[in-house]
Amino acid sequence: MRKSYGAITFSVRLFMKVFWRLKIYHKERLENIGNCIIAANHISAYDPPFIGSIIPAEIHYLAKSELFRNKLFGAFLLYVNCIPIKRGSIDKAAITLVKMVLRKGHSILIFPEGTRKSTNVKSGIGKFAIEMKKDICPIYIENSTRFWQCFLGKKRLKIVIGERIKTESFAEMESIKDNYRQLANEVMNKINGLKDEC
Repeated sequence: MRKSYGAITFSVRLFMKVFWRLKIYHKERLENIGNCIIAANHISAYDPPFIGSIIPAEIHYLAKSELFRNKLFGAFLLYVNCIPIKRGSIDKAAITLVKMVLRKGHSILIFPEGTRKSTNVKSGIGKFAIEMKKDICPIYIENSTRFWQCFLGKKRLKIVIGERIKTESFAEMESIKDNYRQLANEVMNKINGLKDEC
């Protein structure tokens, strides 16, 4: 891990502990989170840095291309391993970069729903996992939208680390597209199921 990346994630973790009263469930599972796809629910703009900061290694992130319009902020996002992706279309450049990251054995954070405003699971995460033969680690995050409640001690920022989802069985199904969709749905079900552990 680069020292600068480590300093950034350390600062975010400290911020989370002090102002959001962070609590991590099944923290020991983070030790086995390398070389996989990390999948989480998406409720706040804080979710990517919050989740990324608790991972003990550098990871990559998918981020909407609109965030890169500001050159300074865009340069920072690239520095912390964000990959811009155009929403609403097939972004071949982004797909190529994601596959390259996974091929090199790095982990990448993907939100199955694609955006905070959507409740529809996209099949893309299933496609990446099956084609690149990567397991998926589900993560559930809660209360990242509730700064004041957390700051005042009424709530806590909670992050639950799930067990890795093996993808081999989904790759053996007859219809490839059904594989992608079924795996993506399974991932989202696992993420939502982690809510009970809070």
